[in-house]
Amino acid sequence: MAKLNREALAHYLDTSFGLKEASATWEIIGDDIEEMSVELNPDTETLKNILGQTKTTDNGYEPTMDADPFYADPEKKIYPKLRDIALGQLKGDACKTLMLEVLVEDTEAENHLAYVQEVIVKPQSYGGDTAGMNIPFQVSFNGARKKGYVSASTLSSGNPTFTAGEVPESL
Repeated sequence: MAKLNREALAHYLDTSFGLKEASATWEIIGDDIEEMSVELNPDTETLKNILGQTKTTDNGYEPTMDADPFYADPEKKIYPKLRDIALGQLKGDACKTLMLEVLVEDTEAENHLAYVQEVIVKPQSYGGDTAGMNIPFQVSFNGARKKGYVSASTLSSGNPTFTAGEVPESL
């Protein structure tokens, strides 16, 4: 099996910021970005006791993802919300939305593994250089992840539809 290309992993944000999967308006993130990864930020504590034993406590993860650069483009559905969060220095619920992650391991498959999770979107700065107005932002995962899938047909339409549950076997 050949290694997966980076485009096999897609990240979408709900531009409606409505926090409802059924009415989400997904937009793929990645234009102008050459490298973007989910940093898992594992939260572990290691202690050595007086007996010389090492004990590790695993507190899970605190994942984040940086979208940098993000050039301001009024034609992008996410732009008005990013602009408002950055310029209005909004916080709390005004910054919460959903993220859909899709992994296409087999381009011939009818369905693809996906996860939906509430996230907090926080612009890190705004301005930039002569390349254009930049609003780089960080996505912080917030709450439980829901496993499911999207069909290849909805994915190729540019409007993926998430279905919770295990990925059905292709016929």
